[in-house]
Parts: sequence; C-alpha cells; structure tokens
Amino acid sequence: MMKVIPNLCQKLNVARRLTWGCYLLLMAVLLLNGLLSSTPISLLVFTMVPLLIFLPGLRKERYKTISMLCFVTLLYFMVTVTNLFAPNANPLDAAELVLLVVLFGAAMMFSRWKQYSLYQEDNS
Repeated sequence: MMKVIPNLCQKLNVARRLTWGCYLLLMAVLLLNGLLSSTPISLLVFTMVPLLIFLPGLRKERYKTISMLCFVTLLYFMVTVTNLFAPNANPLDAAELVLLVVLFGAAMMFSRWKQYSLYQEDNS
C-alpha cells in the first residue's frame, strides 16, 4: 500500500522547477567561475561532463537518474566547501555552495515525489 501524498502534483512541479533552475544555474556558475579563474578548457570539460551525463535522464524525468544526481552533487559539495575556505575564494564559490545545497534537496524530493506519482498513476 503506497502512501497518498496530498497536493503531489503541485509539490512535483515546485521540485521540478527548483531542480532544473538550480541545475542550469550551477552549470552556468561552474563555467563562469572556471573562466574567471583562468581554468584550462580541459579541466572545465572535466568539471562539466559529470553533470551533463544526467541531462537525458533529467529531461525524461527518470527518478533513478535524479537520485543519482543527488549523489554526484555531494562530490561537488565537497570540492566547493574546500574551495570556499581556500585563501583565493570568491563569491561564485558561495553561489555554487548555495546552488548545490538547494539542488540536492530539490532533486531528492523531485525523485521521491516522481516515484510516488508513477505508483499512484499505476494504482488509479
């Protein structure tokens, strides 16, 4: 017996928008931070590819892909916290941290609520 969540459609829409917004903003901030700090293109590609891998699954709203995105954001979180406490930290590092925290929470709830919505559709 699956738990019925009130206002599931609304919650799913909010989580979807937050996830996409933070995902896209994070990509932009990572790129901008890399360009402003004169990071070589090869390292920028290495930074962006792990997030880009999730794009097809995110577009198709596969809850397992979205859950895996949460785990990958934890790796970015560790690097960002280290960068934030380095002597050459900049405001974009703080923006990355905020985006990662919100992305993690939103993607986690998006994944869970998407899974619930699929099960509720099957049982209807």
